[in-house]
Amino acid sequence: MAFMKKNVNLGLLVLIIASLVLFTGFAVYYQITLKGISLEYNTKLTELQKVTKELGLQKQALNETYELKTKAETDRSALDSKYKDISDENLQFQRDNTNLRVEVTQTKSELGAAQVELENKKVILAQVQQDLASEKSQTTSLKSKVGGLEDDIDRICTKLIAAGGSDSDCS
Repeated sequence: MAFMKKNVNLGLLVLIIASLVLFTGFAVYYQITLKGISLEYNTKLTELQKVTKELGLQKQALNETYELKTKAETDRSALDSKYKDISDENLQFQRDNTNLRVEVTQTKSELGAAQVELENKKVILAQVQQDLASEKSQTTSLKSKVGGLEDDIDRICTKLIAAGGSDSDCS
């Protein structure tokens, strides 16, 4: 038994030393692996933070772009509405302009006709004024003749009455 005791103790010692070497080896292996995983984790965490920060910036830029797009669409619809209103107003102005041009053309032709008629009336007026002046001078001439004839009648009547005659025109 002593041999067995000595072999068992030696075997147990070898087993304990082998276990300790294995345990130490596994501990060192796990420590190295854990350290590598920890370093890789820290690297990945740093990268993740960078990516998260970049993603936040991209999200902010995307939100700004979306806001600009929304504002541009709103502005575009407002401008489209204003363009339509101005286009309608321009069309109405063109119609009014055409109508006014037609009215101006009609008015000009009426004015031309009125000017021709005025010139005709002026000619007629000048002719009437000449006729009136002629008639006035003729009337004046006839009045002076009538005055001269009345004087002659008065003189004749005076001579007739002085000669003893009478006439119904002489009173």
